[in-house]
Amino acid sequence: MTESMDRKQLKQNFMKVKIPFALDGSKYKRFSEVNTIYSRVTQDNSFSMFKRAIPERQLQKVGKKGYSHKSYAAVNAAWTVYDHFYDAYSWNKIQGIPVSRIMEYESQLPKCEFTDTKKNNEIVKRLGQIFGACATGITKVDPEQLFIYSHNSENKPLNLPEGVKYAIVMLMEMDYEGIGTSPSVPAAIATGEAYSRMTFAIACMAQFLRNLGYQAVPSGNDTGLSIPLAIQAGLGQFGRHGLLITPKFGPRVRICKVFTDFPLELDKPIDFGVTQFCRICKKCAKYCPSQSISHTDGPTWDSPWKTPSNNPGVYKWYVNVDSCYKFWVQNSSDCSNCIRVCPFNKPTGFFHNMARFFIKHFHFLDKLWIQLDNFMALFPWWSYGKKRDPDKFWSLHD
Repeated sequence: MTESMDRKQLKQNFMKVKIPFALDGSKYKRFSEVNTIYSRVTQDNSFSMFKRAIPERQLQKVGKKGYSHKSYAAVNAAWTVYDHFYDAYSWNKIQGIPVSRIMEYESQLPKCEFTDTKKNNEIVKRLGQIFGACATGITKVDPEQLFIYSHNSENKPLNLPEGVKYAIVMLMEMDYEGIGTSPSVPAAIATGEAYSRMTFAIACMAQFLRNLGYQAVPSGNDTGLSIPLAIQAGLGQFGRHGLLITPKFGPRVRICKVFTDFPLELDKPIDFGVTQFCRICKKCAKYCPSQSISHTDGPTWDSPWKTPSNNPGVYKWYVNVDSCYKFWVQNSSDCSNCIRVCPFNKPTGFFHNMARFFIKHFHFLDKLWIQLDNFMALFPWWSYGKKRDPDKFWSLHD
């Protein structure tokens, strides 16, 4: 895909947003799901965090501020759909006993040819909205399947079914108040709830496409790399903290996708100033409890940390996921500090929209916006980026 271009040209094209990200075709290889941090926790006995689970220190922390019994109970509840609805991730049509006359006749529907790709996009994006997505984008899986895992979590070779070449990428917004309490437990409630909603969304979207007679492969963190697919689908840009940054919600989203052969029209990657802004902001790196985020001014082609969970050959800011996960275990809950402090993580409103406009069009003012973000954090009623009181999370909001 990029073998004919040297790194210098790739970097220039990336910085000028001629391409959504730069890949060194001579070095980048398809990534195996076995090397993701969650697979290594259960399978890699050379990993220092092997079989070290996040809940292992909960009893020591329950009752401390931000680590209440009710918060842990709510986290477990928030993950319920994700943890128990295994069929949502099936590559095949979900089977079940019909409970209505509609379900009895559904299996008799013939395949319907949908050839108008523009209308197909409208249908899919409207359904994404109905199924709970805050944004939906469409991209194409390249013939080499570069962003599809080479092997699944069981180390078996993985390729999409023949003819499946589109990815419907959906974003799930996480609760702003909950994420604001990170690294306290209410932030994990926001994460788990978003995962449960994305499980529902991909199951419904995949089943809809199958009902029309098309193939559908639902995917959360499995099957393929969510962030590059979301970037290609025009949903955001890659941030210093290794996360997708979206125009409206910043990095406060979770990503899911459905791969299909349903004919669709592709969305184009977008640029709203993230790469240039991240070069000078560095807030996520400064406030990362484990110092797992790079402080380098610009992206690099390889990770400064030697971990199998990083795949070289992509021009980006790499993250030390090993030390990040270690802090999660020590914290007895996951951490979203990098999301909380990100200046793009702001509710919509006149001033925030104005800031986004200037960041997109006038890069020379980026330092000013960072200074304003720091200044606004001085006022307790705004608390920009500062940790929110986890006890107040439980207060009702209009």
